[in-house]
Amino acid sequence: MRAKAIYLAKATARRLLWGPSDFVRRRRQGPLTPPRSLAFVGGGDFERTGQQFLGYFRDLGGLEPGDRVLDVGSGLGRMALPLTAYLDGGSYAGFDVGREMVRWCQRTITPRWPNFEFTWASVYNGKYNPFGKESGTEFRFPYEDADFDFAFATSLFTHLLRDEAHHCLAETARVLKPGGTCLLTFFLLTPEAEAEIAAGRAMMDFRHPIAGGLTTDPAEPEAAVALPVADLRAALDAVGLEIREPIHHGAWSNTPDALTLQDIVIAQRL
Repeated sequence: MRAKAIYLAKATARRLLWGPSDFVRRRRQGPLTPPRSLAFVGGGDFERTGQQFLGYFRDLGGLEPGDRVLDVGSGLGRMALPLTAYLDGGSYAGFDVGREMVRWCQRTITPRWPNFEFTWASVYNGKYNPFGKESGTEFRFPYEDADFDFAFATSLFTHLLRDEAHHCLAETARVLKPGGTCLLTFFLLTPEAEAEIAAGRAMMDFRHPIAGGLTTDPAEPEAAVALPVADLRAALDAVGLEIREPIHHGAWSNTPDALTLQDIVIAQRL
């Protein structure tokens, strides 16, 4: 009940805070402007972040214009929108636990690009969907085996507890074609990252132990989750995903010349 009350209170506050400006922004910038009142993603420029990750999909992950692409945790289309200009002959499928975000994408993106489809997943998450009916450790992605050439999950595993993360990795592997590639972001606990946390220099205050990792908030652990890198390697290996080295460690742990805030892992389906 507490998680539901917090969720509803935050949703109401966002609508009150951003509703009027959303109307003005939509009139000025056009219908593809995402409403801030629905935004659950972290800080940063929406459009710039999408373009940045499109570059990573292409340059690090080898994404091709003709690929069939899966977005695990599609949100308000932050990654989908730049892909509309890149995919040529390819197609996109995304799903998310946020029903209103999925509805916005279905109303706004799919009519303009029919090869882009969005699905709501009724999966429980203490922070993002406390009304969900399905467990994150049992949810089956709504796609056939070996359906996708490329899959990605940005700022998703950073909000999943260990068992949910392991299940999500298994499902990602299941829907990828043999030889297919995925790009996933995490907060990964390495000796260097743990030293930065202990010294108080890390951007994320991962001080609180939870099963299989650390969180910044023991009252709402899904707010931010860090997993041991050795555990991730073992989990990927167990489901037939092979890391394409190196792991690109993020700025959150003060990695020099980091590409982005979170750690980026590229893996290939064996």
